[in-house]
Amino acid sequence: MPTDPLVSRTLVDAGGLLALCIGGAIGLVLVRVLIALIRRFAHTRSHPMREAFVRSIMTPSLILGYLLGARASLRWIDVEPSLLADVRMGIRVVIVLLVAWGTMRAASTAGELARTNLHTRGRVSVAMLVPVTVRVVRWLTIAVAVLGVLAQFGVDVTHLVTGLGIGGIAVALAAQKTLENLFGGLSVVLDQPLRPGDSCRIGSVKGVVEEIGLRSTRLRTADQTVVSLPNSMVATAEIENMSVRTGLRYRMVLPVRPNAPADALESCTHALVGLMKDEPMLNAATIGVHVLGWNGGILEVECTATTTTSGSEFAPLRERLTIALLREVEAKGLSLSGK
Repeated sequence: MPTDPLVSRTLVDAGGLLALCIGGAIGLVLVRVLIALIRRFAHTRSHPMREAFVRSIMTPSLILGYLLGARASLRWIDVEPSLLADVRMGIRVVIVLLVAWGTMRAASTAGELARTNLHTRGRVSVAMLVPVTVRVVRWLTIAVAVLGVLAQFGVDVTHLVTGLGIGGIAVALAAQKTLENLFGGLSVVLDQPLRPGDSCRIGSVKGVVEEIGLRSTRLRTADQTVVSLPNSMVATAEIENMSVRTGLRYRMVLPVRPNAPADALESCTHALVGLMKDEPMLNAATIGVHVLGWNGGILEVECTATTTTSGSEFAPLRERLTIALLREVEAKGLSLSGK
């Protein structure tokens, strides 16, 4: 049953307008108290990101609180039933729009904060998805707000939502490849097997990642050409990321004269191990020198190790180390086979 007004007032007299204003003011004060409590318990002063988020929703929240308070005050105002229904419907429409406005402001603020945080942490690829996500949230919010407003005017939105769902399925089927690339891009960005600037091999294509987009990933090859790979393929391909290597494998097989004396050969292998251990750019735990045996009348000695560098220093290191090993073999009197 409707609540009887305490005093007979209408919307056209000063008493009715005063009651509306008082109700709105009470709602405004309650929202301000709620925001103050949120700031206190969330410690927003020491967390600028939280403070920015609270500020983004403050204005819509205050207006919403005023309207809710004004709507509550209608219980104590004598309003003609048809006019009361129209006023309440108008307030509901404004509330829907305010909630949509606050949601979009909150999404924008959250997006900016997330993008800044991701850039700070070096996750540039993931940061690229933030504006797209914010845009999707905005359009969804607008769509829900439109349906909410239409529902307040008595429009049956059930059939409209059903029609939109069928249309969405048709669009999804027509854009199947595009959606595959989109979700493939999301998979690559979120899983992060690659980042811009990484040297990698994707399938049979080898190059440096220039860009990871929503539809394709672009590689700069050694021939300075750009290869665009669909993200649907990248998400399922075998990816080898050379930029995350902690070192490179060094391997050299030295051919020794087949009639080398065993004692001289043993002394030579120990000397080669010592020489490699003196190289600071080799991981000492991975150094190995082994006599493989005869191959085509040549006695082979294998020298292996893992470097502590994976950059441009590897080529000079390989050259320097190979020459040093050859000199050590010659110094031990085990000349290389002249075959």
